Amino acid sequence: MIDRHNFWSIVSGVFTCLLIGKIILESIMGYRDINYAENILTMFIITAAATAILGMHKYLQNVPILLVMLLQYVGLIGSVMGAIWFLSRFTDVAPSGYRDMFWSVTVPYVVLAGVYYISFFREVKKANELLLEMNREK
Repeated sequence: MIDRHNFWSIVSGVFTCLLIGKIILESIMGYRDINYAENILTMFIITAAATAILGMHKYLQNVPILLVMLLQYVGLIGSVMGAIWFLSRFTDVAPSGYRDMFWSVTVPYVVLAGVYYISFFREVKKANELLLEMNREK
């Protein structure tokens, strides 16, 4: 579970993995990123926002989990697209900027949120089994 005690360590770990993936993918593709510093900072901000959004599911325990997952994704992608729209008022955005950002956020988010929720459900299942075992011993 993501909480205030492990938030920054999770953000750091995920950001590091994404950054290494970015470097490897760009090396394989032979791509030279001319906006390297801005893109890394953007990646860090989105990683922190996505981690915070995933961590909020514990406050929505009375809402069906599929709805929570959908709302989390819509909140993240809406925030990213809104930020691009806002920044486009001050700087140029590539014609494919919205599409590129959509895929750049969606693919890692779906994969990492999937890993997070699978591990979360495993922990819940393990805790439930432990509770059942404790109740049987009584």
